Amino acid sequence: MRYVDTKKREGQILDLLVESYIRESKPISSSYLCRYYKLPYSSATVRNVMESLEKQGFLSHVYTSSGRVPTKIGFRHYVDGIHAEDIARDGNLVPIEFDAENAIENVFDKALDVLSNISGYTSLIGIWGLEERFFFRGTRFILNQPEFEDIEKLRSLFYALEVRIDELQNLLFSCIDEELSIFIGDDIGFEEISECSLLVSGLKDNNLALALALLGPMRMDYQKAVSSIYAIKHSLEDIVKQLI
Repeated sequence: MRYVDTKKREGQILDLLVESYIRESKPISSSYLCRYYKLPYSSATVRNVMESLEKQGFLSHVYTSSGRVPTKIGFRHYVDGIHAEDIARDGNLVPIEFDAENAIENVFDKALDVLSNISGYTSLIGIWGLEERFFFRGTRFILNQPEFEDIEKLRSLFYALEVRIDELQNLLFSCIDEELSIFIGDDIGFEEISECSLLVSGLKDNNLALALALLGPMRMDYQKAVSSIYAIKHSLEDIVKQLI
């Protein structure tokens, strides 16, 4: 009788389902996973694994469909398996053009624009030191996400970005000393964006400290988001040294 590592198989199926949901933005079925990834298991076996994952709280069953979607716990399991250190080490610098005579805010404006464009999500930055400032860019990318076709969800998100901006700034400030923090769903602490995820990475250099962040749906492409935020952060490290 062949030994099967049940937990290992569950972890594999869960990761593949999360990646598929990120890509497809719809419930994922066992037959889809078997076909797309050419798994060495039958559709019935994968379906049984998915049922087990649902009982453990990693997946949720959309009853109008045969497929399943990840829960916050499922996303957290997937995110915890991302090797952010490897992504940071392999990430390429993204050139950010700037004029040394321009205000430092212009550099950060440019960095946020680039970050939103390469990630596809809304970018934010909190700056402390020479002065305290907070910027965000790329809200247009929110409209590309099917989650926000619901006008109430969209209204709530813009409320958080406009009315609760000081609280968002405080959250970013609390992550200044962190290499990477990933808040999923209600971990963010804002009811208005409890179906979103927020990635934050801090940077400190003598008289200046900043926190760079990406805000997107819980179904965000976490590997791409992490890679993007590290690429911009590394580029800013060199620029900041020249500006202060």
